[in-house]
Amino acid sequence: MAEALIGLLGVVVGAFIAGAREYWIAKSVNRKSAEYLAIRVVSVLDGFVEGCAEVVGDDGLYHGQAGPDGCRSVQVSTPEFSVESLDVDWKSIPSSLMYEILSLPNRVSAADQRIDGALEYVAGPPDYEELFEERQIQYGELGLKAASLSDELRKAYGVPAREYLDWDPVQHITEGKGRAIAERNERNARSEELWHSMQQKS
Repeated sequence: MAEALIGLLGVVVGAFIAGAREYWIAKSVNRKSAEYLAIRVVSVLDGFVEGCAEVVGDDGLYHGQAGPDGCRSVQVSTPEFSVESLDVDWKSIPSSLMYEILSLPNRVSAADQRIDGALEYVAGPPDYEELFEERQIQYGELGLKAASLSDELRKAYGVPAREYLDWDPVQHITEGKGRAIAERNERNARSEELWHSMQQKS
């Protein structure tokens, strides 16, 4: 009887050790996949953040000058964020973080629609102020979101922080977006004041 119990105990312990070994191997593989994903995605996010910073700095002027027709025009193309080309295991990271990253292209599409709407229904020559403000605000928000996701991946999977020698794109985005919002609010306030003035005169 005792020998049978010892034998059974040996089988149970052996199964437990084998199961634990498989668990730790799978966990290690998943961690490696997540670290690889973080490195790949962070590099793409960083490039997107820099592209957003360039859009935020675009005031429609070329070396401070408007075009030959006296109008401002877009000088910087908007950046793209594509996840299709990334050969990574998305299931290796938490679902909430995966969702935030994979939904970023949808955020870009929504931002572009708002910008197109500003151009079509609000902005006009020669300065197209509303267009450039909308671009700066929308891509400012996208850039800050991408930077936040990049930071989260870095902290979670040990990716080194990126060092910028000449400028900090996140600071540039924050300041540029703030200016655009302030300018929009000031113009809206002037328009509202003018409207009230006209109502009183009528």
